[in-house]
Amino acid sequence: MQILRFLIIAITGLSFTATQTVKIKIVAPKSWNDKNAILLTREKGFAAVVHSIKLGFDTTHLTMDPDLLPDLYQFQVSQKKGALTFFFDPGTEIRLDTGNLAKSVVSHSRSNEEWQKYQTHVQRPSDKRLDGYLLAEAHAKKRNLPDSVRYWIGLQAAEREKLWDATAEFITAHPRSYVSLYLLKVDWFALKDRRLFERLDPSLAHHRNYRFLKERSKGIVKK
Repeated sequence: MQILRFLIIAITGLSFTATQTVKIKIVAPKSWNDKNAILLTREKGFAAVVHSIKLGFDTTHLTMDPDLLPDLYQFQVSQKKGALTFFFDPGTEIRLDTGNLAKSVVSHSRSNEEWQKYQTHVQRPSDKRLDGYLLAEAHAKKRNLPDSVRYWIGLQAAEREKLWDATAEFITAHPRSYVSLYLLKVDWFALKDRRLFERLDPSLAHHRNYRFLKERSKGIVKK
């Protein structure tokens, strides 16, 4: 009987901790009231629908698993141009740009500030250089210059290494950041031998990305 009582208490406790209510504020013009929007998780190469949101409310309450936030998400509005990619913290506010959702302003999210810092100082400059090398390679191919093609391909490989180095530096400098957690997950195969997981702060341990990396890192430690 005592064992049964213990199991009931444990299951009841899990039912209260399995989800949490998360607030998100979306500021849009009144003409957009009742439009449907979707919130998606973002991974390399694909997206999965997480929540459907109806615009027009001051604050929207979402029921989510507590280990899903903060993380990278995408916000879209039906029949409207663009998509906003942002780091979602509980309490995030989005002020929608009616011309292009990608230009919407995100506030009240420390993680998104860190994400924008990484994008501005690391990802976008690297993407710009890489695009230039790809364009030069295409021109060299059209002119049938094999030596030049190999040169530009080499620069592309070097640029990817530079990006991984810069990403590793960001993670090392921001050990308590959920952005670091995300970056290490998506670039795991490029960064797995750098012992970066051990540098992450244990305060991130509740997140599913942390548990994912912990399992992955076990194989590295055994080597």
